[in-house]
Amino acid sequence: MTRPMDLPRRAGDSVVIDEPPLPARTRRPIDALWLLLVTAAMTTLVVLSIVAERTLTAATADLADFNDRLPDGPVEIVAFAANLAGFVLPPVLIVVLMLRGRARIVVELVIAGAAAAVCTVLVSAWLTGPAPARLHDSLVPIVDGAEGTPVPTYQALLVTLVTVVSRLDVRRFRQVAIFAIAGDLAVSLLRGHATVGGLLIAIGIGAAAGLVARLVGGQPSVAPSGQKIAAVLAAHGYDIIALLHRPEDEQRRFTAQTPDDTFTVLVLDRDNEGAGTVARAFGRLRTHQEVLPRQSVTMRDAINRLTLQSLAVARAGARTPEIRSVLRIDRESAAIVYDYVAGTYLADLAADDVSDALLEDLWLQVAQLQRNHVAHRRLSGRTIMISDAGEPWLLDPSGGEVAATDVALRADIVQVLVAVADVVGPVRAVDSAIDTLGAAIVGETVPFIQPAALPRATRHELKQDRNILRDLRDHLVERLGTAAAPVQLRRFRPLSMLTGVGTVVAVYLVGTQLTDVSFGDLWAETDLRWLVVAVAMMLGNYVGMALGILGFVPERIPFRHAFGAQVALGFVRLLAPAAVSNMAVNIRLLTRAELAGPMATASVAAHQAGQWAVVFPLFAILAVISGSSATAQLASETTLIILVGALAAGVIVALIPRVRRWARTLWSDFTGQGLPRLLDVLSDPRKLATAVGGILLQSFSMIVCFYACLKAVGGSAPIAGMAVVQLVGNTLGTAVPTPGGLGAVEAALSAGVGTLGVEAATAVTAVLLFRLVTFWLPILPGWVAWTQMQRRGLL
Repeated sequence: MTRPMDLPRRAGDSVVIDEPPLPARTRRPIDALWLLLVTAAMTTLVVLSIVAERTLTAATADLADFNDRLPDGPVEIVAFAANLAGFVLPPVLIVVLMLRGRARIVVELVIAGAAAAVCTVLVSAWLTGPAPARLHDSLVPIVDGAEGTPVPTYQALLVTLVTVVSRLDVRRFRQVAIFAIAGDLAVSLLRGHATVGGLLIAIGIGAAAGLVARLVGGQPSVAPSGQKIAAVLAAHGYDIIALLHRPEDEQRRFTAQTPDDTFTVLVLDRDNEGAGTVARAFGRLRTHQEVLPRQSVTMRDAINRLTLQSLAVARAGARTPEIRSVLRIDRESAAIVYDYVAGTYLADLAADDVSDALLEDLWLQVAQLQRNHVAHRRLSGRTIMISDAGEPWLLDPSGGEVAATDVALRADIVQVLVAVADVVGPVRAVDSAIDTLGAAIVGETVPFIQPAALPRATRHELKQDRNILRDLRDHLVERLGTAAAPVQLRRFRPLSMLTGVGTVVAVYLVGTQLTDVSFGDLWAETDLRWLVVAVAMMLGNYVGMALGILGFVPERIPFRHAFGAQVALGFVRLLAPAAVSNMAVNIRLLTRAELAGPMATASVAAHQAGQWAVVFPLFAILAVISGSSATAQLASETTLIILVGALAAGVIVALIPRVRRWARTLWSDFTGQGLPRLLDVLSDPRKLATAVGGILLQSFSMIVCFYACLKAVGGSAPIAGMAVVQLVGNTLGTAVPTPGGLGAVEAALSAGVGTLGVEAATAVTAVLLFRLVTFWLPILPGWVAWTQMQRRGLL
């Protein structure tokens, strides 16, 4: 609620200032955006160094050839001046900062410089050593017949210096530093002491180190104080007697009072530049049509867009606060002065406070925008205000546009429908819209009644009442007598993107891990009878997984759906560690089967606990039965790793408050829901048999599959010992945070089989065949199951 406040009287000629204290330092969102862009640029450069090696090497050679045609004098002068500036600048800057009391900036500068230096040294050592040949040829310079430094440290340090102090009032130092960087880069390229790619990587490392320092330590805030804002307003003719902060949203708004009037002052500064840019960019990428609010990255763009849209909304005839002035406070901030509107936000009203006349007036304001093709795009219960005179006002039009498309205009109507329905209900919202705008216009909005057409804040609020959109659509169809299919406003869903990324990852991993394998030789040496057994056991593993999860679900879930979800895991495990992917897919399976979210999570948690309760004793028994000292040692080492890991996790939980709170919540959820569900299973003999039988079938199938793979390549070992080795590998595959435990599983299985007396070559071949059967071959059927079950709404 906003209304004129009883402001304190000023004492004499002083201005009453009431605002919370400003932070001394702040982390600017635009720094995170720049860090993301720098990282993407360096990644692109590395890719270009591989796929366009000749282009980069040719550019370096052309610059060196150009140097041969230049007289030595100018190059020597630039080199001397740049080296002198770069040598003198850092110590002088540090002294100046210390004299100004900026010791913290000095410390951050030193740490960032050290980090940049270490990174350049490590990258240079890697490029001159084990790096791929194409990267070596593209980035390593040849100086006097010998390899030079691929990524120079000096330039990276200077870039770090400029990045750390770029927001400080040291403009002359920055100019000298930029001259030193540019001059040294030019001389290094002309003389052939560095490559184009190497210098660009050095610049990227220096910028990244400086940005990380700014993000970790923050930067001195440039937000103007209330006294400074009041002084600027007074200098421009506003006789301010009081200035009070309004904590209504993320922006800094003040209520300014003069002897004769009251104004709203919106203050914009560079501290918040880039806020929400990445999230909004991703949202716009996902959205097929332009229905989301426009995003301003810089302060200047935000001022221009806000003033333009405010004027456009007012010119269209809709009520919106009129802009009085746009004032520059200093180089880093500005203020926009509006008329003050006293009233209450629509979201804060009760249904009885909203009359039919008020709703009609609101829809008339929307009609004015529609008639003049002006889109607001931020209409919600927090941007629609009902004044004390009972008139609706449209606030904050900064995300809209003029000459808007029909999609954006229809989305505005949907936004108002949702805002009104949240207060007075869908029936009154729809009836008032049709009575004012007409059935034809409102009927065109039916396909747009979906979350994608709403602002992000509104979508967040709708999570508490997911039925509003459905009820709006149903009543619209009932009033109009026609239905329309929703318009596809999203280009893709997150899960669809996940599928595409997973496909690329699968192709890459298969190509890199199997590039040196001779499938012809492997096929010729493989006993196909044992290979058939291995594949059959892999299918048995899926059956066991499906039975295991169904045993912990008292509700009825079709077996084919559970089996399909486990097959889909063959693809999904490429995208996340095994434990995460297993829980995510099974929870989604149960929730899609209309099992309540908490109960679905409890069932999966109980299944995980049941697996450990069954497999760990089986692990110990098989280790004793095998009778092998090596196997017993492997089992004891694995147990020790598990205990050490549990102890480390306990220490982390004890030391970090946020993790401790998360663990407490997790344990509370398990004891409150998962444990009772586990006890329900234990009290039901049929469910208990299904759960335990499924877990045992899963373990038995994987053990026999592993044993069959060893027999298929001509190896032989006790099956009890192979069982222990396989269980160890499966445990690591679950614990290691890589897709499917890649790397760790292969190493553990190969070493484990070697302890059973199997030759190293045979052990490696057997492990390779086992991973082909259990990890790589299920990818394609898993992808098919994943996409089909998604399409049918089962996952």
